[in-house]
Amino acid sequence: MFPNLCPYLQNILDSGLSKKLKKVEGIIFTNSCDGMRRLYDVWSNYVQMPFSFMLEIPKNRDENGIAYFSEQLLDLKRRLEEVFGVKISKDKLKTAISLMNDRRGMIMDLFEKQKQIPPHYKGSELLSFCLEETTCPKDETTQKLEALTGQSRTPSSSQDRPPRILVMGNVIDKPALFEMVENARASVVAFDTCNGLRHYSGFVENGSDPIESLARRYLLKPPCTRMPGFDKRIERLEQLIEEYSIEGVIYGSLKFCDYSLFEVPRIEDFLRKNRLPFLVLENDYIWSDVERMRIRVEALLEVVSGEFD
Repeated sequence: MFPNLCPYLQNILDSGLSKKLKKVEGIIFTNSCDGMRRLYDVWSNYVQMPFSFMLEIPKNRDENGIAYFSEQLLDLKRRLEEVFGVKISKDKLKTAISLMNDRRGMIMDLFEKQKQIPPHYKGSELLSFCLEETTCPKDETTQKLEALTGQSRTPSSSQDRPPRILVMGNVIDKPALFEMVENARASVVAFDTCNGLRHYSGFVENGSDPIESLARRYLLKPPCTRMPGFDKRIERLEQLIEEYSIEGVIYGSLKFCDYSLFEVPRIEDFLRKNRLPFLVLENDYIWSDVERMRIRVEALLEVVSGEFD
């Protein structure tokens, strides 16, 4: 594979070739980018797995796009039923939708508490829970989620106000960046990433056709850089800055992710006009160059704290 391919995709292929996923019986790809489409081709040839599926996600966020995506989800449902001998009924889908809507609401309550000054949770703590919540059976994290939701905070002095940082970008599934910020006595109060706020924003409607309701929610939720609508992403960024009292922004991106990197200059221009410090950090998915990143993070936080004024 090309050396400038996204390291996330390289890691997936390596996991398949080295049999790290031998207990996994199925994998669903999406046409998120050209690299992922080609990964599906290579996977189909070199990695043996009982079930693999390419889920086509349209870019048009309109009624035609929703209708097309509904058909794709329906095809996925049929294939799962056929391969695994299960029945995915409307009632089961509606039960799952209700469960996930409840969890989205509870997790969004956690993010809502981050608007407090100082924030209610450490960013690394919230990220670690979100990572656990998305990779474990839901009943295994329910008790922890309820404990976090009901957790009270020790009152802090009015002078205890660490710099408030927003992390944005694509996939961040290691706490290294957040810990760098916290070790420098700042706070990641929100992270608008693929597995952060964007993942939990918006509920699935309780409509008569659960497949159509799922398609509508996932296609119309806050768009990532793979989707059209840069202006809407800037509006969302402006809203998050205001709601969370953000004082600095870190953009975390996987190396060679063209979608993410294409938008960096325009985001930087927007933040410069609003006099907000901005840092772009590319990572190799395993976060191997932590020391160099730590120096850059500390430099940003010095600017946020006004030490260079």
